[in-house]
Amino acid sequence: MTINKYLLPKILIQKFTIVVYIGNRCYNSFMMNNILVIRYGTIGDTIFASAFYRELRKALPSARIDILVEKISYGVMEFCPYINNVHFINGKYKNILSYINLFKNYDTVYFLKNDSFFSLTAFLAGVKNRIGFDVRRNKFLTMKSPYKNDKHEIDCYLDLLKISNIQPISDNTELWTDKNNDLKVKTCLNNKAAKHVLIQAYSRFAQKNWIDDYWKKVITFLVNECNCQVYYAGGEKDCEFYNKINETFSDEMKIPPENLCGKFSISETMSFVKNMDLVIGIDSGIIHMAAALDIPSILLNGPTSLVRWKPRSSKCHVITKNFPCSPCLLESGKKELCKGMASKCMEAITDAEVIAAIKDILQVKK
Repeated sequence: MTINKYLLPKILIQKFTIVVYIGNRCYNSFMMNNILVIRYGTIGDTIFASAFYRELRKALPSARIDILVEKISYGVMEFCPYINNVHFINGKYKNILSYINLFKNYDTVYFLKNDSFFSLTAFLAGVKNRIGFDVRRNKFLTMKSPYKNDKHEIDCYLDLLKISNIQPISDNTELWTDKNNDLKVKTCLNNKAAKHVLIQAYSRFAQKNWIDDYWKKVITFLVNECNCQVYYAGGEKDCEFYNKINETFSDEMKIPPENLCGKFSISETMSFVKNMDLVIGIDSGIIHMAAALDIPSILLNGPTSLVRWKPRSSKCHVITKNFPCSPCLLESGKKELCKGMASKCMEAITDAEVIAAIKDILQVKK
């Protein structure tokens, strides 16, 4: 067998690091056997990290890869095939000794979340490889990558792999559902309308929300013109907002929308999204679930940076307005703009635009 000399493994020795390049992947053979990844936050943040976990596992198939997350993230990560164990965050400084003892089990910690406490804890625990972003909140790191506000979060995460001599191949997000939940949802939907549409209209950030009167027109179109069964998604606190919309409907609604707020766990919600024909909503975890599950979606976006947080899916149709002040949410110096109310950029999105997108996706005759 003839071996092309350009495909021969290239071995680089840098201090105590041995890196073996095979093709376009790189396999670390230096103290990367027991890895802890820290990324807590929202459902969307957790979904973005799925690309990181997959690419890390592909590069290091035999490594122990554990994660430290908040309990809200467990529903997303429960069936992830790329991790070994899940640890939960339980306070911080009052439990620092417990965290130090935990971190001593690892030779590498990746910080996908900027956190001065955990970066200090990893240092005190003697973790050899402490890899994170080059920001003020991260202390005592051994390897740093720039954290850029003009770069997508997923790409920032994957940059941490690159400085670890691991070359990512794919940047797509993904989710993993439970077969029992999938079957339960399919059984529930069998006797429903021909098409199923899930809507998430509300966020804890009022600036992300759209206009109720516009939602009413869109829902009416979905039900009466498209023969869709519409479902509402959100937490229990969102029920009252959806109820206000329902109260404005006349008796002419062919199929009453179903309010599912607070009725499903996160893992059950993922199975539900997986069986939808379309998901419509503001910037939320539901939209990112749809993207990761390759379900068509319509994102109504205003104050959120699409550069940093746009769902990574070709099936996500984004409707947005480029106001001079956008994006403002979580942006330094702009956080108070439109605080506590619907943003002007969201008000500028019309119901006609959303209905036109629905027609294209559901192939409704115009």
